[in-house]
Amino acid sequence: MKLITMTVLVFILCSCSANNSTTNSSTTIYMIRHAEKVIENNPDPSLTMAGFTRAENLKDALKDASIDAIIVSDLQRTQLTAQPLADYLSLQLIVIPIQELGVEQYIQGVVDEINNNWSGMEVLVVTHNPLFQQIGQRLNAPELPDIDDATGYDHFFVITKSDNSSVKAKLSHTRYGAF
Repeated sequence: MKLITMTVLVFILCSCSANNSTTNSSTTIYMIRHAEKVIENNPDPSLTMAGFTRAENLKDALKDASIDAIIVSDLQRTQLTAQPLADYLSLQLIVIPIQELGVEQYIQGVVDEINNNWSGMEVLVVTHNPLFQQIGQRLNAPELPDIDDATGYDHFFVITKSDNSSVKAKLSHTRYGAF
């Protein structure tokens, strides 16, 4: 597990240092799906024990990155996934209310939050499957792959977005945690 976490960390740090060498300012977006949720008849379930462990794995993977902001939805599974890292970095979660806004406005809200407030910085987005694909598309990233809704909790995407909107964002894809 530590090897996987260290591999992700090295991958991330290499991606970030490559960004700093470009002449245009770029924004780094780390995007994941929330951790494993309890399967129950509840529209806002908590995390399973494996989910809480994955949230700690996320903290371990990103604690040395230069995260400036963490964006989540108003559903507790995204917040619980991000909270250990937010606590470690002393950051407040930025909540975009998917239940109030609906899916389309939520997606646009996430993109607007990144573009308007965090340009040139590093942002973690903890979101839902398959919304991360639509967010990536609006950030001008290459197409993100489909992930299995039942098991795809370990995917970790890094989008490097230029401030120049005519330049296609770069995408890296890895996995984190060990289950």
